[in-house]
Amino acid sequence: MSGLTTLILSLLGFAGDEISKELARKKLAGMDRELFGGKVKLMLRENKGFAMNKLESNRKAVVTVSAAVFAVLLVFYIPVIADDGYRAVRPGFALLTAGAAGNVYDRLVKGRVTDFINVSVFKSIVFNIADVLIVVGGLMAVIGEIIGGN
Repeated sequence: MSGLTTLILSLLGFAGDEISKELARKKLAGMDRELFGGKVKLMLRENKGFAMNKLESNRKAVVTVSAAVFAVLLVFYIPVIADDGYRAVRPGFALLTAGAAGNVYDRLVKGRVTDFINVSVFKSIVFNIADVLIVVGGLMAVIGEIIGGN
């Protein structure tokens, strides 16, 4: 995967996350929906804190830490795009960065992150597409680093 393709994948992931959150805000307001016999639920939750609303009462800390972590991520992202020695980690890093960008953008611009997906095995955890991109992208980047190769 080229550096340009990595950047495009990041932008598409970010856009997909933002579109999904906007749809959730419009379509799920005041109503939950069950899918797959209740194994997956779509439910609108606005999260002002970190995961599971941790530190929701301290918006300044949440925004500051989120922005700082994202800035550090960008410091690593730029060489990943520019240096062909990082080809194996590019797909994962693209997804990871897209997800982080989506959640940081929401915290900075909207003051909250929209979560709307619940899987029954996780009971009280409600998440969004950005969260999935962060987890899957992080795993892919680690696997890419372990496997290596260009």
